[in-house]
Amino acid sequence: MKKLIFGYGVTGKSVESYFQKNKIEYLIHDDKNLNIENHLIFDKKKFNEIDEVIISPGIKPTHPMLIEINSQGLTINTDIDLFNQFYKGKIIGVTGTNGKTTFVNLLTDYLNSHQIKSIAVGNVGKSPLEIVSEDYEYVVMELSSFQLYYLNNLNLYKAIVLNIFEDHLDWHSDFDDYSNAKLKILKFMHKNENISLNESGTIYPEKKTKELLFKSAGIQDIVSKLNLHEDTVYSFIKTVGDLGITNNSFDEFLLNYKTEAHRFELVDKVNDVTYINDSKSTNFNSLSMATTKINNGILLLHGLTKNISSKDLKISKKVKTILVPEDMEIDLSKANAKIIKIKSIFDIEQVLIEIIKPGDTVLFSCGGASFNDFKNYQERGNFFKTVVSNIKDRNA
Repeated sequence: MKKLIFGYGVTGKSVESYFQKNKIEYLIHDDKNLNIENHLIFDKKKFNEIDEVIISPGIKPTHPMLIEINSQGLTINTDIDLFNQFYKGKIIGVTGTNGKTTFVNLLTDYLNSHQIKSIAVGNVGKSPLEIVSEDYEYVVMELSSFQLYYLNNLNLYKAIVLNIFEDHLDWHSDFDDYSNAKLKILKFMHKNENISLNESGTIYPEKKTKELLFKSAGIQDIVSKLNLHEDTVYSFIKTVGDLGITNNSFDEFLLNYKTEAHRFELVDKVNDVTYINDSKSTNFNSLSMATTKINNGILLLHGLTKNISSKDLKISKKVKTILVPEDMEIDLSKANAKIIKIKSIFDIEQVLIEIIKPGDTVLFSCGGASFNDFKNYQERGNFFKTVVSNIKDRNA
């Protein structure tokens, strides 16, 4: 019998590489059939050749092919399920609406800086199948709601839920479905292990709780200076403590830490105007948090808002002007800022040239998915960097 790889993106290709290495026969189904050798292309006449389907996380539950697979009674697993069958080391699972990648990279880098061999995998961009035969003290795994929705088995040493806000309601049926997918991570914990929920049973720490932890860690005076949200810092310090790592000195590490590209990334400072690329911000809560960390802000919005409501949209009063494409579905009626409608995101360079002044901070924190105009948020962020470079050249 053969395996069926359903979806031939990054995850599907990692599964294929794993199957090839282990001499496992497989077929592939992808809606676009991109670069798939003819003899590997699946058609419905071959269902009797398949005993297991490995699904990519982007496949929607309503996909007609998935409905047919279910009708055939086939087992559906993920690349993480395959990994879990063979990897016996300690896995730290991390999910949440915002800050997952930043947190996973922050924790992994910190562990490695203390000679604790660790690696970041999952939604952060590396399939765990790539490291299934390697040995780490900790595998730090970022888990999206899509991955958790399909995931069947995962033996977690620790589960961390950073936060849950509205997102991806164009994929999930409603907010409860999305939230339940996130919280599914808790079912993969062994009894009596640590789970990152507060004593009250809620996910979010009280302000006083955070302040006490920052004080005990000796970082209360630097939190406001960091390019990291304080909730991320709180979860990071709490997790390090939960792992039993002692003799910690956080201040220098956090002050020197650089977030990943496209996440509140300082692009340049030109004629006393600061440009920040936060293209990875694809929902209203993430956008709102970013606006609290700037002054004299010019906020640039863009993207598909994925059926989410505006209840998590709370734009800081530090933003004085908002540029928004006229086709973006967003309610800015409560924003205390000047609203400038633009025909297209590709018009921002000329508009910025006309309105920027010394002392301004231009924040490209989009609040929506990039797919209406770009391949992904990375391409969108690079577009913004080009805009900044062009403005700099004009002022040279």
